[in-house]
Amino acid sequence: MAAIKVKLVRGLAGCPEKHRAIVAGLGLKKLDSTKVLPDTPQTLGMIGKVSHLVTWERVDQPAPLGRKARKAGKAQA
Repeated sequence: MAAIKVKLVRGLAGCPEKHRAIVAGLGLKKLDSTKVLPDTPQTLGMIGKVSHLVTWERVDQPAPLGRKARKAGKAQA
């Protein structure tokens, strides 16, 4: 499964609160911050809502594990 690299390229000043919440949900905090996210329809929908604030590209990295998968891995270790 592929991954998506998202970068915040515009500031959040003057943006509606919904857009700020979406950017926070993507894990982006400051200008020029980047995050590698799994390539899912939910992620692409969030990116579509704030496409004027972010840039994104598909990368050839393994997708990051979700929270449940990380917890399951810790329980086995």
